[in-house]
Amino acid sequence: MTDVVFIGPSLPADEVARLLPDAVVLPPVAHGDLLRLDVGPGDRVLVVDGFFLQHPPVRHREILDLLDSGVTVAGAASMGALRAAELWPFGMRGVGEVFQLYRDGVVTGDDEVAVVHGPAEEGHRTLSEPLVNIRVALRRAVADGVLSDAEAALLLDLGRELPFRRRSYRALERTAPPEAAPVVDRFLTWHRRDPSDAKGADARLLLSMAADNAPELCPAHDGDQPIDNLHTRFMDSWRSRFAGASVGGQWVSDREVAAALMLLHPETPTWHRRSVLAGLADVDIADPTAEERAHEVARQRGLTAAASHGWDWLTDRERGLDDREAVLRMLVRAFGTTPYRSLALWMVAAPLRTPALLAAARHVAATAASLNETVVPRTTGHRRPGARLHFRTEVIDACFASLWGCDTDGLEAAAWDRGFVDLSAFRYAAEPFVAYVKAFGAPRLPAVAQRAQEENLAGSAARVS
Repeated sequence: MTDVVFIGPSLPADEVARLLPDAVVLPPVAHGDLLRLDVGPGDRVLVVDGFFLQHPPVRHREILDLLDSGVTVAGAASMGALRAAELWPFGMRGVGEVFQLYRDGVVTGDDEVAVVHGPAEEGHRTLSEPLVNIRVALRRAVADGVLSDAEAALLLDLGRELPFRRRSYRALERTAPPEAAPVVDRFLTWHRRDPSDAKGADARLLLSMAADNAPELCPAHDGDQPIDNLHTRFMDSWRSRFAGASVGGQWVSDREVAAALMLLHPETPTWHRRSVLAGLADVDIADPTAEERAHEVARQRGLTAAASHGWDWLTDRERGLDDREAVLRMLVRAFGTTPYRSLALWMVAAPLRTPALLAAARHVAATAASLNETVVPRTTGHRRPGARLHFRTEVIDACFASLWGCDTDGLEAAAWDRGFVDLSAFRYAAEPFVAYVKAFGAPRLPAVAQRAQEENLAGSAARVS
C-alpha cells in the first residue's frame, strides 16, 4: 500500500514523516497533480493543503476519478477539508473539526482556510492566520467562559472583514475599534496562554488515523452515491495533459506523445483514415469493407450530396474528386479532427499505440523538449524556464510541408488527415518539434520502436543469463 500526502503550511514535512513513516510527501495539491500519481486500489491519497490562487485548484473530478479506481482519498484541515465536505457523499473521507464545520454548513467560505505562506524552500512557512483557526479558538474561548457568544460573534466578524492575506491575531488586535479593544485584549491574553492551531491538529489527526489504519478511512463502499458521467471530454483532456512519464529527467505528457505520433509517424494518415471510417461503420479497423460501410452510412444520412457541392472540408484541388472519395475524406475530417487541447492518446489509431511506438514517441518528445531548452533566442539572450520556444508561422509550415511531402497550400488538408481540426491546432502541436526535425530530420518512429524493443529484449536476456 502506498500513502501519498499533499501538505504545505499546515504541518512541517518532518512531522509527516514522524506520524506516517514511508509516506510519499508532496507539496500542496494543484490541478493535475492527482492525475500524475501512480496509484491504484488499496493505495491512499491524503489531502491536507492545496493551491487555489497561485495555481488552479484540484478539480472535483480528479478526486472522483481516484475514488472510482478504488483509491482511498481522505482530507483534513485545509483544501482537504473543503473537498471532503463537498465529496463525502461520493466516498471521500473527511477528518477533523474543520471538515465538520464545512460539512455541516457552519463555514461556507473557502477563504477561511486560505493563508499566505512562503516558498517550498522555506517549508511553506505560514505568514497569515486562517480565519477558521480564529473561529475555532473563539469557540473554545466561549466554552471556557472567557467570551460570551455575542463577543465571539463580534470578534469573528472583525476577523472576517480582514483580507485573508492580512489575517492574524496581531492584525485583529491592531484593527479592532476602540469599543471592541477590551474584548480583543481579554481573548488574546487567554489565547496566548493556551494557543491552538485547528488546521495543524486536524492534519495530525488524519495522519495518525492513517498510521493506525482507522476504519473511518475505509475505501468507498456501497453506501456512497454512484459516480456518474465522470469521463467527460474535459477529463480526457486533463488526463492527456497531466498524465505521462519522465524520460531522462524530462517530463513528457500523454498529449505530447499523441502529438508526436500524429505529426511524425509516416503511416498516421493511412491508419487515421481507417480508424475513423471503421468507427463510423461500427466495424473493426481491419475490416476490408469499412470504407464501403462508412460511405453507406453517409448516404443514409444525406451527406453524399454535400460532398458533390464542395463542402468546407475539401480543398479547391479536391473538388474534382469522384463523389465516393470526396465523401470519405469529408467523413475523416469532419469526425476525426480535434483541437489541440482535446488531443488524447485514444484518438491515435490503435495500431500506432503499441508499447514500443509509445515509448519511441515519448523518447522523441523528450529529446525535442531538451533540445528546445538549449536554444537561446538572440533577441533577449535568455528564456524563461518552462516557456515554449516560438517559431514564425512560415517556419513551422515550411518544416512540416517538407516533412510530409506537400506544399504549404496543401498543409491544412494534410493536417486534417492526421487528426488536427485546423492549422492553429496543427501549429501549436508542431512547434515543439520544429527544432528537432531541423536538427535530426524526420524521426523514423517504427525504427526507433524496433530498436528500443530489441534493446529491451537484449537487456532481459542479459539479466537471465
